[in-house]
Amino acid sequence: MRTDRPLVRRAPQVAAPPLASTAFQPDPYVDYGRFLTPEGGILLIYKDLDERLRHTLWRLFAWSGFTGLEGWFLLHHSPVQIGWVNFIAFLAACAVNWLIVAKPVELYRRIEIRPDCLIIDGSDVFWRRLMEVSWPALQANEEGNQVLCGIYGTRFVEYLTLRRFDELDRMPEVFAAHLQDAMRQLWHHPQS
Repeated sequence: MRTDRPLVRRAPQVAAPPLASTAFQPDPYVDYGRFLTPEGGILLIYKDLDERLRHTLWRLFAWSGFTGLEGWFLLHHSPVQIGWVNFIAFLAACAVNWLIVAKPVELYRRIEIRPDCLIIDGSDVFWRRLMEVSWPALQANEEGNQVLCGIYGTRFVEYLTLRRFDELDRMPEVFAAHLQDAMRQLWHHPQS
C-alpha cells in the first residue's frame, strides 16, 4: 500500500551578490602551489625549465629539418626566379624557425615531504633516516640558482635546482621557507 506524502514547495533561494572584497584578486603564487597530501605529507609544486640534452637535440633536429625543407623548396620550386629574393626568404625562414624552437621547455616539478621521506617528481625517494648529518638545505650556485643539497648516507647529493625566471622572481626564497617549514613540521621530534 502506498502512502501519499505531502508535497512541500520551497521558495527558490536567491544568492546574495558578492561583496566588493571577494571580487577578483590576483594570485601572488604564480606557477607555485603548496598542498596537503592524503598520505600525510606536504606537496610543493613549482614551474621549472627542462634543460636536458634531449630537448636541445630535438630543437636542432626540428630546426634543421624544417629549414632544410624550406631551403629545398626555395632553391628548386620557388615561383620567384630572383636569387637574392629567395636567399632573403631563406634567411627569414631560418630566423623564424629558430624563434619557434628556441623557447625553453617548461615543466612543473613536485617535491613532497612525508614524515619518513622526501619524494622528488613522484619517483626519487630519499629516506629521512639516511639524512643523519643534517636536513637538505638550499645553497646558491655559480649561475645564481638555488640548489637543494645535503648529505644522504655517505654522499653529498644535489636533490634539485631552483631557477629564477627573471630578476623579480622570488620563488626560490618562498620555496625555501615552505620547505623548511614542512621539514620542521613533519620531521622534528620534540625532545623528552
